[in-house]
Amino acid sequence: MRKKVLIVEDERIIAEDIKSCLLNFDYEVLEIVSNGEDAIVSTALLKPDLILMDIKIEGSLDGIQTAKRILKSHDLPIVYLTANADEATVERAKETKPYGYLTKPFEEAELYATLQVAYYKYESEKALKKSEERFRTLIEENTDGIVVVDEKGIIRFVNTAAVILFEKEKVDLLFKKYGYPISNKAFTEIDILLNSGKKRIVESHVVETEWEGERAFLATLRDITKRKKAEEDLQNSNEKLRRLMEETVNGLMSAVEMRDPYTAGHQRRVAELATAIGDELRLNTDKLDGLRIAALIHDIGKIHVPSEILSKPGKLTDIEFTIMESHAQAGYDVLKSIDFPWPIAKTVLQHHEKMNGSSYPNGLFGEEIILEARILCVADVVEAMSSHRPYRPALGLDKAVEEITKNKGILYDPVIVDACVEVIKDKHFKFGQKTLN
Repeated sequence: MRKKVLIVEDERIIAEDIKSCLLNFDYEVLEIVSNGEDAIVSTALLKPDLILMDIKIEGSLDGIQTAKRILKSHDLPIVYLTANADEATVERAKETKPYGYLTKPFEEAELYATLQVAYYKYESEKALKKSEERFRTLIEENTDGIVVVDEKGIIRFVNTAAVILFEKEKVDLLFKKYGYPISNKAFTEIDILLNSGKKRIVESHVVETEWEGERAFLATLRDITKRKKAEEDLQNSNEKLRRLMEETVNGLMSAVEMRDPYTAGHQRRVAELATAIGDELRLNTDKLDGLRIAALIHDIGKIHVPSEILSKPGKLTDIEFTIMESHAQAGYDVLKSIDFPWPIAKTVLQHHEKMNGSSYPNGLFGEEIILEARILCVADVVEAMSSHRPYRPALGLDKAVEEITKNKGILYDPVIVDACVEVIKDKHFKFGQKTLN
């Protein structure tokens, strides 16, 4: 569409020359007026896209005063024409933010270039304003609180959600110190103390931005008070469940020790060593917890073994040994219906399996045996050889280390054996210690 121009010029010959040039540029000239009053009326009626305004015109209003009146009601670009661009006149004209000046006389090419630049600048600024308006609307309607803070930490903008979040009036927030950390691309949690004395926990995400032509920071604030409370309640609930599970495990462990008093403390000592090995293998905390629980009740199946077999001082007969071997399966049967967050029942079932498939209850090979059971197997052997039994005195840690080293890669997982030896020899593990040296 052709751009529509209003010419405000009291020298008719000059005005007609300008009109002729504009028509050559494919502009549409709406009208030529010679005074400010007519210019104001014509602008309202004809709605030009651009005004060429002579500064010195007929009537009580000069071009600058006329421009001020027009710009109060209309958003459009104005280019001034003047024969005398003195400093005082230019300073007055600046107040109306003109889109260009043309000093008479001027060339046709100069007129064309000035108009093109003026209109381009106007369209660019209009697009920017529209973008800023959309941006303001977007952040104003955002359900998260949004605060814009300048480099000095002064609040320059808050949306409605932020006002609600802080429980303050907008006037009490704007142009005040923000008071919370501002760091580009930072995710932090901040505590907002409300006038009521209550605390609100807020998740803050800060990004660098520009506000009204200046460097600033935009903080997006999300109220996470309810979420934090829910997390705290869940944690408390989990802790209660964990305590209940620990009490249950201790009860099961005590039941075994009542049946087999000669090995009292065996499961706890196996748990100590198994956990130390797991730690040496850099298992995560959750996996270590599962390993410890499994170790504490790994002999639960012995409640199904007659006490006379458990405490027999001499060598077991083949039948007695078969009954003793059944404790792994019995333990699994007791535990399999309990919904542990770890493979406790499976670990208990496999804790006597050997790497070469030579052991019970299912003759599993290598990595068919789960990691926890492989660790438990080594820890169980070391503790059993180190402790007194009804049928023999304690053999000591050195003998136990000799046994697992001799059968490394045959009966026992070599990586686990190396970790166990590291724990005992280099870190001076002793049963009954809570921590390693």
